[in-house]
Amino acid sequence: MSTATRFPEIRDQLGINNGTFGTYLSLGAIGGVVAFILVGHLVHSIGVKPIVAIAATGLFVSLGLVPHIQSPILWLVINILIAFFWVSFHIANNAQAIHRQEEVGELILPKLHGLWSLGALLTSILAIVITPYVTLAWHIGVVVAIMWAFTMYGVVESTPYFIKKNEESDAFPNLSPIGIAKTFKFQPIIVLAMVLAMQIEFAIQDWSAIYAKDTINMSASSSIYGYAVFISAMIILRFNAKKLAARWSERELITKLPILGGVGFAVCISLGTWISESNRILGFIIALVGFALAGFGSSILAPTIFAISFRKTSLPSSVVVAQLGLTQTIATFIAKVIIAWVAQATSVTVALMIPALMLLATAKFANLGKDTKG
Repeated sequence: MSTATRFPEIRDQLGINNGTFGTYLSLGAIGGVVAFILVGHLVHSIGVKPIVAIAATGLFVSLGLVPHIQSPILWLVINILIAFFWVSFHIANNAQAIHRQEEVGELILPKLHGLWSLGALLTSILAIVITPYVTLAWHIGVVVAIMWAFTMYGVVESTPYFIKKNEESDAFPNLSPIGIAKTFKFQPIIVLAMVLAMQIEFAIQDWSAIYAKDTINMSASSSIYGYAVFISAMIILRFNAKKLAARWSERELITKLPILGGVGFAVCISLGTWISESNRILGFIIALVGFALAGFGSSILAPTIFAISFRKTSLPSSVVVAQLGLTQTIATFIAKVIIAWVAQATSVTVALMIPALMLLATAKFANLGKDTKG
């Protein structure tokens, strides 16, 4: 997240426009696709611990190289590596969380996503504070070194709880594209719902700082506020997922939250852009309200849809994560490229209407959820 908060600087350092920047960023999905094909099998075969340790090390090393790159092609290669290691970590971590959730019978996945959001928030706040005073290289280098040390400490402390190799008894299916396709009985609908629900998060991660800096003319440090506000809103609801589940059913939540987030984000971003032409600060404040509403609206949708997918299959958790992730990554790549070139051809404001509408459309998939509370 440290690199995401400084995307305008990275784009300018590479000397490319918004369309090319967004396309190269999206092409990192190649690494994600490779990981989704291979790593689910590896988690099942050798266990979670080695995957987490290797993926985290590769991820932090790759991120540490980003500030030193001025060649767009080299940055593309590093992006692919980052996506590969990040997805590998994602598969192993989520498989572990699902396994543990089933063991203790408690909602762990939303809290895990909430902790990830908390980490993103903390790195965003750090970026806001130090961006005016610290170079990109020092910022990213120090953060990744510290995070690697903490991650390795967490791996050592969590060793007794990790899934061991072949612990899940289900036979592992062939993860070739044809093999994956054959296992998809319910998955296409789940994947579509997931892509619609999560695109707002990816878009805000990729474009919030560029929107604030280029459209509203905020400073480099102030441009990070949009992402920080978005993540803060996500954290609030993710850590209160249990209370929400006690009050509303999954169907009700999948109906209400996308409407709140999609409509609120679209209206506030559009209004904020318009008002910023005469009052920059007021326009930015209104846009921040939109980022907050988007965070509330998308907060628990991904973990909820994940939970729905696990209930509807007998496959091992690592396989479910890999299968969903593979098709979701491909679909998300297409959406990201479209958003990038709409931003280049029109404006970032217009481009952000696409994920807003996608989030709104998620409400149409409410029938996937349970109609009982708790």
